Formats: sequence, structure tokens, C-alpha cells
Amino acid sequence: MRFVKQRRRMVTVPIVSLIDILAILLIFVILTWRPREVKVYADITPPSSGALAARAAEERRVELAITSDMRFWLAGREVAADGFAAALAALKADDPGVKLELKTDEDAPLKALVFAWDALTRAGFELKDIPSRLLMEKSATTAPPPATP
Repeated sequence: MRFVKQRRRMVTVPIVSLIDILAILLIFVILTWRPREVKVYADITPPSSGALAARAAEERRVELAITSDMRFWLAGREVAADGFAAALAALKADDPGVKLELKTDEDAPLKALVFAWDALTRAGFELKDIPSRLLMEKSATTAPPPATP
């Protein structure tokens, strides 16, 4: 009796199809994944950057300030409301490349801000080129905004 040795069959796993499935799953995860939106209703202090500070230091801007009692200050001098647009036009005529920075008090009325924007536009300044800063004190407690129905 002769015994015939049967060769063991090697089980092969189709690796190419597994790679295709993995690639499809990866594409699906990339397309459907969304990072969480963090909504903070607390006082925060924005980080500072040395590069941005150096860039801002290079660029000289004239300060335009609005106080809570609707007084206007231009380059450290108080300007009357009726002569505000004329002072801006004179500043623009003296130095056409002058850049402004608008600073407002937290209690300044919206009427004062709109008046300043109107005067800036009439004097030939582009509002988009004037950064605005709101000078506010941080309150001890900050409540989330009210829910809208």
C-alpha cells in the first residue's frame, strides 16, 4: 500500500481587496468627520503672538477714539462733533497714506459709532481698512446669550 502524501493547501487571504475596503472606509471617515465646535460663554484672554506684535509695531496707526459721552478724539486731541468730518478730511489731505485705528468705549452709543463711520466715509477712508477695538472691562460673570425661540 502506497500512501500518497497530499500537499497542504495554503489559504490565501485576498489582501488587495482588503486594502480597497480599508481605503473606502478611510475616505468615508474623512468625509463624514466633523470637529467639535467649541462654544465658550466665559471670559477668555486671547493668546499673543510675537510675530503679530512685531508686524503691528511696524505699522503706525493714528488713534480715533469715541468715549461713552460721545466725545471724539483724533490723534490724542479732542475734536468737536461738528468739526469731526473736516478734521478727518484735513488729516487725509496732509497724509494720504495715513492709517487709522478706531477705539470705542463699551458705553459709547451706537449713534456715535455710526456718526464716526459716516464721517470716515465722507473723508475718503475705507471702513474695511480701519481696525476697530472695543475697550471693555471683563465682567466677573458672563452669562450665555439668551435662547431665541
